Amino acid sequence: MLPAPIEFPAMNVELKTGELFGSLWHRLTDEQYRESVQLFRRRFEANGFDLGWFAGKSCLDAGTGSGRYAVAMAMHGATVVGCDISDAGLETARARAAAVPGLTFRKGSVLALPFADRSFDFVCCAGVLHHTPSIETGLAEIARVLKPGGRVFLLLYGFGGLRWRLIQALRPLADELGYDAIDAAIARAGLPANNRKHFLDDLFVPILTLVRKTELDAWMVAAGFSDATYWSKEKTFDHESSIPAQIEDMEKLRRIFDSGDGPLFALGANVASVFLDAAQRADRTLVIGEGNHRVIATKSIRTM
Repeated sequence: MLPAPIEFPAMNVELKTGELFGSLWHRLTDEQYRESVQLFRRRFEANGFDLGWFAGKSCLDAGTGSGRYAVAMAMHGATVVGCDISDAGLETARARAAAVPGLTFRKGSVLALPFADRSFDFVCCAGVLHHTPSIETGLAEIARVLKPGGRVFLLLYGFGGLRWRLIQALRPLADELGYDAIDAAIARAGLPANNRKHFLDDLFVPILTLVRKTELDAWMVAAGFSDATYWSKEKTFDHESSIPAQIEDMEKLRRIFDSGDGPLFALGANVASVFLDAAQRADRTLVIGEGNHRVIATKSIRTM
């Protein structure tokens, strides 16, 4: 059955998050979008997941954004629904995926998914739950719509690491400067659209929760998941994969604040320089922290 409508005290935060992401996804070029779809395949293959498994499966991309992961699953033979809270994001997703068969989109929150119990064989929820008021509620909803024995793929930001600490130090400055000023500085720094998207996301998204693995393990068990397999940090092809990749990302943040005028931009550039200096002298544990958690788990067949 469908869940009763619920109202979270911070539901307006969820809507603001959707508006932010909806304003960012359309900036990707067609080539960058194709690369993001292909990255799904590369990561799954590199971590030993047989993509042939998707053929004939019913899948949900919860928090689909631009629809790139939904497209990837559909291209491997799944019937897919992409669900998102952002009207603008869904408009972008529908346009990008217009020629992809077996794929539909629907508006809804990952905290109150508009689907009946036991609807899907697989749920992908990548980079979403850590931006919501309740990760635990989101996990419970994902478990509810999964069939017993169904599988979930999760991506959540891991705790620690100098890159995230730098982001947290810069967020108050970015908030004071404003979205438009930071966006213009990113453009002056010459960063590509995909970089603009993730830096504006990190600096302005209302909720940004960094998750400890021990917390995530406990939440998954409580939601009825088992057999959790975490992917190798070295096989993710992004900025948590190595110290040089982390340093490159922090250098881009310094370039952004170097590109602006005024004392707050100068302060941000100085803060980024301090973190860069620390990263160049620190070990992997301090620089990277827990990295991003990418995990596949199974809903227990005994879960009601």
